[in-house]
Amino acid sequence: MQEYDVVLTWEAIYDITDITDYIELEFGKQRADQFQRDIRKQIEDLKVMGNVFAKTQIYYRNYSIHKKLFLPSIIFYIIKEAEKEVHVIRVLREESNWKKILTGQQKYTYK
Repeated sequence: MQEYDVVLTWEAIYDITDITDYIELEFGKQRADQFQRDIRKQIEDLKVMGNVFAKTQIYYRNYSIHKKLFLPSIIFYIIKEAEKEVHVIRVLREESNWKKILTGQQKYTYK
């Protein structure tokens, strides 16, 4: 099975940080730490399973944006086949207006 490199945008990193901060405030540090471990595993799984998750019918620079459910969050990413890379562009809460957020974003930044 083909393995891809996983790259996170700054927006995805900030999204994860914001969600973690919210979880810690509402549910405590242990639950926030567990979320971070779980989200890291979910993102790592994209190395070998990126192509199995649904496309959103939204495009970013001619790449289909895929979504992986990690309820109550959704991991959004694109696959760059030529570079063998998965780019995680956002991690958003499912109740957010993610379609509007994704269609409104014109450029993502990388670390």
